[in-house]
Amino acid sequence: MQPKARVLIVDDNRVVRDALADALSAEEGLRVAATCAFGNGAPVEAIERASPDVIVLPAAGERAIELTHTITRRFAGLRVVLFGMKEHPETVTEAIEAGAVGYVADDASTEDFRETIRLVARGETRLTPRIAATLVVRLATLASARRADERARNIKLTPREIEILALVADGLTNKEIATQLHVEEQTVKNHIHNILERLSLRRRHQAVQYAWETGMLRKRA
Repeated sequence: MQPKARVLIVDDNRVVRDALADALSAEEGLRVAATCAFGNGAPVEAIERASPDVIVLPAAGERAIELTHTITRRFAGLRVVLFGMKEHPETVTEAIEAGAVGYVADDASTEDFRETIRLVARGETRLTPRIAATLVVRLATLASARRADERARNIKLTPREIEILALVADGLTNKEIATQLHVEEQTVKNHIHNILERLSLRRRHQAVQYAWETGMLRKRA
């Protein structure tokens, strides 16, 4: 008999964590290995401790996208599912580009949630025709985007900027980064603004992606 797929459930609300865990408790082939909060780098610590096969994250905007980037690059083979997501093509596309292999819409039923986790645990996924069509179109634009990324690779970041991006990659907010580095939150915001301007990027997670792909964060580890 195949071992059960281990699931890690992440949310800041304990009631939500417990409810999702209960929804999966009777599923054959699945086992909730752990639950944890979303902030202060807790998901990364929980992954290292529980060694899950699937991690379920709340679709909490850019923080969820950044954490998905971090997880899928640092922990090979770990499958990410975002729940509570608005099923807009651009939102789902961004999540998939970050590395998510499944999502649960914000109006999904409990059975939809279970089915998505079952599919992802088996290495499958489920997309609506609308989302699938959007992804095909998106693939057609990736070549030019990659060329733009290549032009940016000659730009070097300072050690402080790399340190801040590493903390962003761990899922910390600007306030949490400021606390850890003993600086003002505005100082952190200024650093991130400068990083994005120099790299000609719009989002924090894109800067983290740049740092991973150019080896800056790996060199720092």
